[in-house]
Amino acid sequence: MKGALKSAVDGIGTGIKFLTASRFFWYVLFAFIAYLGYQRLTKPKEETYLELPLPDSGSGIPKGWNPNPLVEEFHAYFDSWFGNSDDLRDSYIKALSLTDDQFHTMVQTYNAKYGKKDSATLWTRVTSWKKILFSWSGDQQQRMENRMITLKLNY
Repeated sequence: MKGALKSAVDGIGTGIKFLTASRFFWYVLFAFIAYLGYQRLTKPKEETYLELPLPDSGSGIPKGWNPNPLVEEFHAYFDSWFGNSDDLRDSYIKALSLTDDQFHTMVQTYNAKYGKKDSATLWTRVTSWKKILFSWSGDQQQRMENRMITLKLNY
């Protein structure tokens, strides 16, 4: 039995030496590692965003509340080149009136839906210079940024 095991191990060792001597093996190995790295770097951000813990463990979210309408309001403004600044100001006012858990969930939902596709999180959209240039929502803009910083959502 020991002779058969030794023979099998020697055969595997010879096969490995044969494979590693080939340039093709190293090309395939490099391509595989590059593919794994690419998959890791392009992993959907939804998984990252939706795993963040809520500030009050979800107790501040009323039953049946849905963040999607407000998320869509923000996306409608930020997706257009010249959005109506009154709409943005109203969206800021609505967002700032939410509880911490609701606000956190709204930001996470926005990022999960549009963060990867548009390569911009809600934080980068809110602080974007081209949107600030055309919006007259100054105080609400600053309050929104401050709240996102306070809740550590400035990514």
